[in-house]
Amino acid sequence: MIVSTIPQFPDTKFSLVLFEQVQNAKEIRTRMSELSTSFAFIDPRLICSEEQMYSAVYKTLVEVNYNKMRTRNLNSECVLCLSPTSNISDAFQKFGIKDDSSQLICLKFHTETDRLNKQQLSTVLSSIVKGIEIEFTDDNLSKFYDESLIRKVCLKVKMIGNSHTNNI
Repeated sequence: MIVSTIPQFPDTKFSLVLFEQVQNAKEIRTRMSELSTSFAFIDPRLICSEEQMYSAVYKTLVEVNYNKMRTRNLNSECVLCLSPTSNISDAFQKFGIKDDSSQLICLKFHTETDRLNKQQLSTVLSSIVKGIEIEFTDDNLSKFYDESLIRKVCLKVKMIGNSHTNNI
């Protein structure tokens, strides 16, 4: 588990946890409405580095700071910030966990009023996710990311962008 802050936003901590061999993704998805205010569950197949996650967290905090959030909470805003498009439902379909996900990234934002206790957070997460927590590192992320899926998602956006410029 990583607990960190972004230097420009020292009052907001966030934690990132990577799970493998997840057995209850479908159950987590059905509970998303009650969990969505606490956690973001992300499919790591489209995440190729820690830096990509940090970038999305940073962009989320910038959006909050300038009152430009397009979603209801920090977690969903971060999922949207991972996406190359601004379509919220598309971002959740691509970057959110699927019923058959066997790996997932769990993201949680902690405000200055939260008392962050790593052990307590681990206990809560282990009650939600039936899987094995592994270290959130580039090496571990590289085991899961799907380059062909990343190319498909990015190529689709590039093709859409090109079709708009061709019409001008």
